[in-house]
Amino acid sequence: MEHATVSTTDFGGTAWRLEHAGASATIAALGATLLSWDPGIGESVVAGYETPEELAEGEGSRSRILAPYPGRIKNGTFTWNGRAIDLPKASDGHARHGFVSGLEFEPISMGSTLQLRAEHVGNDEWPWTFSIDVIYALGEGEGGKRTLSVDISLTNLASETAPAGLGWHPLFTFPGSPKITNLSLQVPARTLLATSPSLIPLPGEAAYSGIHAPVVVDRIGDLEMDAVYTGLVPNDEGVVRTRITEPRSNREISLIQEPGESPFVVVWTGEGLTRGYREAIALEPYSHIPDAVNRADSSGSIALAPGKTRTMTATITFA
Repeated sequence: MEHATVSTTDFGGTAWRLEHAGASATIAALGATLLSWDPGIGESVVAGYETPEELAEGEGSRSRILAPYPGRIKNGTFTWNGRAIDLPKASDGHARHGFVSGLEFEPISMGSTLQLRAEHVGNDEWPWTFSIDVIYALGEGEGGKRTLSVDISLTNLASETAPAGLGWHPLFTFPGSPKITNLSLQVPARTLLATSPSLIPLPGEAAYSGIHAPVVVDRIGDLEMDAVYTGLVPNDEGVVRTRITEPRSNREISLIQEPGESPFVVVWTGEGLTRGYREAIALEPYSHIPDAVNRADSSGSIALAPGKTRTMTATITFA
């Protein structure tokens, strides 16, 4: 059996190239960010950052690891155990997608997988120290499907319980299909989150809107989506598979997630991108609802005790 190999490369800073059976992935040290994934077809199906400047700027959160919270925090503020927290805000006035994308990760293991680690030391903006590990692995699944898996683990190193949420923000594209117009989408979900215009979930039960499962969009066309789904329905193997399909080639990209670890999935059609507008679609697993720290129904579940670790695994397949 052919084993994966890891080599060091450069992307305006350290990066690594993971290779296995003709497939390859490139990962930057900054944010442990996936830059590309070629599943053995000679082109990347991940619409990642193309230059170091793009990576540093972070527009579109392309393949960024989202921690210690995914999604938005309303007004960038919350109170935790009596302590008022005020976070840096995006252009919409809310905090967004955590901040580990700005950390430099170091290699812990470079064997058949690539394991990276970074540490945040508590400060005024986020007073809880934590470490975060990200493991990338290439493989082959059922029927010869190529796979890329990402395992994210956050350990609370603080002396008190801290909020800790995880997510991942990959954007996907099909080579030879320059726009997402003709793609089809299937999401095995029973619930769509109702949000404000700035994508903050509505208070309480008003946030949860029942829908028929699965959600099927035969042709994305001009549809604009930035939708958060939950009530995910696992298949016979106990995992949730969200699919996008390109009809001309009959190629399919799937996101596989464990509903116990990441019970939310976001579909975003890339509105606002200055490069590659409507050329890629994001499928994003989340461990928690956006703004969980401000919600009575979620702040308990996002709490992580001292010394404990929260883990989320996502696998991408291409066939």
